[in-house]
Amino acid sequence: MGTEGLEPFEVSETPEREPEPEEQPQMRGGTVADKKYLCITVVDHNAVIEQTGEESYINVRIPVALAQAGLRMLPEGKLGRIDPELIVEMVEEGATGELININDQRKTITIRVE
Repeated sequence: MGTEGLEPFEVSETPEREPEPEEQPQMRGGTVADKKYLCITVVDHNAVIEQTGEESYINVRIPVALAQAGLRMLPEGKLGRIDPELIVEMVEEGATGELININDQRKTITIRVE
């Protein structure tokens, strides 16, 4: 077979293009790259003391983008008087670290963004 009339060429790998900042998927409170989590811990001391058989310990760690849906997964009444919408609002505004820490005779509730 002859190579007459054919021009040689080189194949080079094209580097993957980094997405422009406006192309990155957005989520509430920042970009996906932030990878922040809403961590909720509830210890119900009454359930343990009274041996009611109720769930006495809840530990939830969810991406902040799913904060509203994640808070709906908690059993009703486990957050006491804390308004879940207030937590979602704080997360959407970019709050980080410990948001709520309640430690009383009946319950210990800790909510933080890490």
